[in-house]
Amino acid sequence: MSDASDDLEDGVPSEGYAWGFARQERELPREEYRAHMRLLDEIEEEEIETLDFSDAGDYILWAAAQAFEELERDEDTIALLKRIAASASPHPALDYPDILFRLEEKLKDRGDYDEALPLLDRVERIEPDLRGRCDERRAEILILSGRPEDGLRLFQETARLFPDDPWVPLRAAWALLTTGHYGEIARFIETSETALKEVKDEEEARAVASEIDRLRREAEARQARRARLQSDVAGPVAGLEAVKEEILARLDAEEVRLTGTPPRNADARARAIERLAALHARASKGWDDAVEAQDEALIADFDELQWDVAGLAGRFGLEIPGAGD
Repeated sequence: MSDASDDLEDGVPSEGYAWGFARQERELPREEYRAHMRLLDEIEEEEIETLDFSDAGDYILWAAAQAFEELERDEDTIALLKRIAASASPHPALDYPDILFRLEEKLKDRGDYDEALPLLDRVERIEPDLRGRCDERRAEILILSGRPEDGLRLFQETARLFPDDPWVPLRAAWALLTTGHYGEIARFIETSETALKEVKDEEEARAVASEIDRLRREAEARQARRARLQSDVAGPVAGLEAVKEEILARLDAEEVRLTGTPPRNADARARAIERLAALHARASKGWDDAVEAQDEALIADFDELQWDVAGLAGRFGLEIPGAGD
């Protein structure tokens, strides 16, 4: 059977794969394929921690990286993705630009911009047709790293390459939201809504529309929280609701701070942990007070807020003492 027939039979390969799973099962050694699929489908956290991947090839490492990612073990995921990126023996079943994009995304999220950018250069060398997609991600990093004008200029150039892709302006808008540049978001939402009209796939159209709604709500909420925090006049909320809104506003500001100036040395990391720990303690106290008040809605809100604070810390490789207890 020809490769083209194989691809047609298998459908579009999953992210990170050059071959579909049916072709992998047919053409790869049985034990290699079974070990890969077991990591994807069956492995438990306690067991994967006991496995030795020191001599594993890229195919097994990619399955292990996905397993660790599913467990939200970002440091382990990144370490394995870096090994694949450094590999001198590419595996035929893998799509290396996809995997490099995944690593770039992970590094970008934790503020390792100088490590993330060279990966985009490598993707472009492997697959020159992906230059536009690489520029889209470069533009995002420019915004996140404190160069919004350069980033927006590059985003506009990229949007012209993909005028019918609503996800490009959404990527720009989320980067602006993360860095606190709320005033620029509306025009990118409008651009995304225009592109959405050209999306023929109903499932994708629903996903885009949902993302636009989520982005718009989040932008409006963050703008209102910032205004309330900066105002000398008390807002319309009071009591525990006011406490929740203030913590959220300070968490927004902390995300802006960490994104623009990721903590690199021990002193910066200690200060960031101290600030986040204080927010987490306030959210925990709010939860206790909500329990005492028997307010189920606020109990849920403060519970989620504690996870949000811990999640922001984890994104930058920081650990809040006692947050996981």
